[in-house]
Amino acid sequence: MKISIATSTFSVNSNKPIEIIEKYTNQINFNPYSRILNETELLTLASNADGIIAGNEQYSQTMINNLPNLKVISRLGVGLDNIDNNYAKQKGIKVFKNNITPGPAVAELVIGLMIDISRRISQSDQLMRSGNWKKHMGSLLQGKTLGIIGLGTIGKELVKLTNGFELKILAYDKNEDANFAQNHDIIYCDLKSLLSDSDFISIHLNLSESTKNIIDEQKIELMKPEAILINTSRGQIINENSLYNALKSKKLAGAALDVFVKEPYVGELLELENIVLTPHIGSYAKEIRIKMEIEAAENLIRGLNER
Repeated sequence: MKISIATSTFSVNSNKPIEIIEKYTNQINFNPYSRILNETELLTLASNADGIIAGNEQYSQTMINNLPNLKVISRLGVGLDNIDNNYAKQKGIKVFKNNITPGPAVAELVIGLMIDISRRISQSDQLMRSGNWKKHMGSLLQGKTLGIIGLGTIGKELVKLTNGFELKILAYDKNEDANFAQNHDIIYCDLKSLLSDSDFISIHLNLSESTKNIIDEQKIELMKPEAILINTSRGQIINENSLYNALKSKKLAGAALDVFVKEPYVGELLELENIVLTPHIGSYAKEIRIKMEIEAAENLIRGLNER
């Protein structure tokens, strides 16, 4: 059996995930680029693969048809929006995803980004490194209103971790969890109210036709001028041009992004001082990452053995 590992990093922090696969086969191809593969690169890597450890690269009908030996896709992650799951099933390809959630890692990153952009930590660090001793006034998290768009597993983890900041928490989700809301003093509301009333807005949505560009120029207009927008879910959920214009014109105080429409990101948001950018590191906490990689490897081998 031939295995392709399409994720940009795998088994870096522990040998156990790759050892699981090597017990099954030593014919393993790795992603050599340390980034998301494009279609041509994925075809080159996996043209003869029986199984794939998948990242965020796209598995469309066309791609699946061009991988004739493929039997199992094991997604390293919890989302399947980059895989045509129904078509894969039609072709007899088994698709797995992680049950272990990156929730704690993503939620901690969100808190870090909230503090960073509020206190202008990264900006101050860059100024000092350039020889400029200049102090910027920041603002507190404590006592502010946090709006969470998508109160699923990661959103709930964020609620738990922010408890000590005494935040008022608003949530927008099609599936409301009344018990969780009651236990954590969360107020469910419509999206318009959340955007207009929140000081911090954190997005935790799956990508779909209904969520693509859900944050556009009109939605940004609803936000407070002093609001900070954070996205650690999928880049396509925010219209990047609209966000750039709002930040440049100071209609929006700040933003922090870990995900982008096209990755690696090289766009005009890099020009702005009132945004913090990270290269899709939401799940990159080694304790969580190791567990997810082990599970992905086990899912892959189980799927191949079941055939």
